[in-house]
Amino acid sequence: MTDTPFPKSAANRAIALIKGEHRTLARMLGAIHMLVARYQHAGYEQNFDLFDAMLRYIENVPNKLHHPKEDKVLFPPFMRFAASDKQLVAELEHDHARGESRLGSMRRAYDAVRAGVTNGPAVLSAATQEFVGFYMNHMRREELQLLPLAVARFTNEEWQRVESAFGDNTDPLFGAELADDYRLLYQCIIELAPATLKSYLEGAVIT
Repeated sequence: MTDTPFPKSAANRAIALIKGEHRTLARMLGAIHMLVARYQHAGYEQNFDLFDAMLRYIENVPNKLHHPKEDKVLFPPFMRFAASDKQLVAELEHDHARGESRLGSMRRAYDAVRAGVTNGPAVLSAATQEFVGFYMNHMRREELQLLPLAVARFTNEEWQRVESAFGDNTDPLFGAELADDYRLLYQCIIELAPATLKSYLEGAVIT
């Protein structure tokens, strides 16, 4: 995801926070993709603890910490915009729901690998590639299509609400009670990762 510096205003702080969360998720998705690619090579040790921790992060952080802030605060102001803008939001909301089935495919493929199913690594690779491509495209649409529309049309009060939602780690409405748990999980993943993945993950903005 993009990493553009912003002047200090409610809108720009909110956008920086959203993109920071996207970068962290994108970095985890990239690490999962690289790890699964290694599983295709004969003799590569399959670190099940590491992959399970990565998968738990992706299964939980978007749905429990990131998407609720978008669904409850970022998306609603678009309901007063044009029909085409409402359609974009509807498609992004649909992505949130569709992601769960793709994650389910990854989880089932991972379970098959752990069970020693012959074609398990190939199935896991296909499921991972599909989900990573899907979710990266979803975040890209939010950054390149949704946020510019919000910049053009949101009021300052609306931006203040968005900034508060994404910047407040104490509000239980947005999973604040879980935020520290998943920060710790991210650090645990870094500790479990081999050197190349460790440095890659450490480069993310951890939210």
